[in-house]
Amino acid sequence: MKKAYLSLITFLILTASVIAQDKPQYRIATYRAGVFLGNIDIELFPLIAPNHVHNFDSLALALAFDSTAFHRVVPGFVIQGGDPNSINGPISTWGSGNPNQPTVNAEFSVARHLRGRIGAARDTDINSATSQFYICVANALFLDGQYTVYGQAIAGMDIVDTIVSSPRDVNDVPLQKIEMFVTSLGVNPAIPAAPTLTAPLDLAVGIQATQTFQWSAVNDGVIYTAEFSTDSTFATIDATVNAGTNQVSAPPLLSSTKYYWRVKTNNGGHESVYSNIFSFTTTITVPALLYPTNAATGIVTNPVFNWTNVGNNVTYTLQVATNISFAGASIVYNQAGITATTQQVSGLNPNSLYYWRVRASDTLVNGNYSPRYNFTTGTSVSLAENKLQSSIVKIYPNPTSTILNVDLSFTENASVKLTIVDFLGKEIETAEVLVNSQTKSIALNVSNISAGNYLLKVEKGNEIVSFKIQISK
Repeated sequence: MKKAYLSLITFLILTASVIAQDKPQYRIATYRAGVFLGNIDIELFPLIAPNHVHNFDSLALALAFDSTAFHRVVPGFVIQGGDPNSINGPISTWGSGNPNQPTVNAEFSVARHLRGRIGAARDTDINSATSQFYICVANALFLDGQYTVYGQAIAGMDIVDTIVSSPRDVNDVPLQKIEMFVTSLGVNPAIPAAPTLTAPLDLAVGIQATQTFQWSAVNDGVIYTAEFSTDSTFATIDATVNAGTNQVSAPPLLSSTKYYWRVKTNNGGHESVYSNIFSFTTTITVPALLYPTNAATGIVTNPVFNWTNVGNNVTYTLQVATNISFAGASIVYNQAGITATTQQVSGLNPNSLYYWRVRASDTLVNGNYSPRYNFTTGTSVSLAENKLQSSIVKIYPNPTSTILNVDLSFTENASVKLTIVDFLGKEIETAEVLVNSQTKSIALNVSNISAGNYLLKVEKGNEIVSFKIQISK
């Protein structure tokens, strides 16, 4: 979006409290080359972006929008206007604005850039919004979370469509000036209706971390808030999730636990009462497999398997098989009741393809098995993994955002390869270093890697070991 600037009129932007209040409504009368096109009626969202709404109110009261132009029209995207330069300045200056006007800090939310939504134009500084605004002529969800949504058109979208279809130059400026005049219509005091929960059904069991929670869409709902609690009275809230649509993914939840959930909506001015309350019971969380990584090769014949911890008071079952079906005699290792998140398995054949998976259990139920990973063994190297692991003195800092250091205790010269992989086995970063008595520390630059959890794979010849690392930003 181009930077938004106001007129030479100066004013104070008062800090607005985020409290329920009626939604201001305005009529934007539009004229093309002096000929009336029609009205666009809008309402603003003081409960979502109070400072931007106060800014618009102040400008409208000062008549600062009058005679400004919709200077940018992009079919399938937006119309944009409100620059004071477009009142009587050269066309080449339209959109650049006045650098002396006050700015409004970003008020990002989960409100979506749907057709008809109004947002604050700005430059590359997220806190540079002033008078220019845009109206979406189509859904522009790629703007979500990057630009402030603070209102919507409630009538006159046919006029918006007419404006965006205007003949324009190569800079998307209409060939004939389209002016606006803004007048107040009063306020909308409406309180939205409560949503109705739809999925999962009440009293559902076996709910997994991938569950999507859904409810009925409310006609004027802009933002929904879903609350999750182990307390049926919601005296304590375990998780709160905001959404700009009528569904959310499950928040982090405990395994084998009964939860209650409810939803309310926000129409930009007021919140609804809460919905009906449903309950559900979670299943055991599925562990994430860490090592061997998926499609790994050269794995020793007595590897130490590693997976994520899914909670307290659970045990794990590890299965290793020669067939992806894990049927019958193809299972070469099947151990339940494992209390740690590591388990060494011996006796695998060299140069062979294997599959492995893990599930968690508590005293009541067994969880689902993890997705299957496969790996191929290399030449049999007795206890190589343990020997290499004992040579690694320290990995730090962990988490890190820039440099990951690996200190080693080798007495001989050795070529060591470090590889960072994600949990799908994709290599993200690799470094190979010759380690000797003078160089026993390796520094791996991770500053270009996205935040998240990864595996650090350390290789020395046929020896290999992996560690879980976290990259933060």
